[in-house]
Amino acid sequence: MKILFSPLFKKILSFVTFSLIVIFIFGLVNIEYSSLGISEPLFVITEQVIIIFDIIFWAIVSLLTLELLIAYLKIRNTKSFVKKYWLEIIMLVLMPVFVGFKILKISLKIIKQVKIGKTVFKLFQKMKKS
Repeated sequence: MKILFSPLFKKILSFVTFSLIVIFIFGLVNIEYSSLGISEPLFVITEQVIIIFDIIFWAIVSLLTLELLIAYLKIRNTKSFVKKYWLEIIMLVLMPVFVGFKILKISLKIIKQVKIGKTVFKLFQKMKKS
């Protein structure tokens, strides 16, 4: 159990998650190339490629869930956990909904609004602490 709380494990988990997100975004841009105004995909899109990127997506969801689980096990207080990680929880719950969108423009607008909301919330918290 100690290995889950070690800084090295957290760094490796974050690195793997980030790497998969970069690969997934690359694949998503390639799959949704026409929505972005790109004339042709960077590589051939086959049914196997789409399946691979679906697997990558669910691996990302699993890793993010593991990160939240580790954070909860460290805090062990539901109220504090939800107060501290509420936005991450909402985003993790909504991620499978976003994968259902076939129009990349809509999902990017929503994600951008959520990120702006998170930034505003963090700024508000910092101003409140000062």
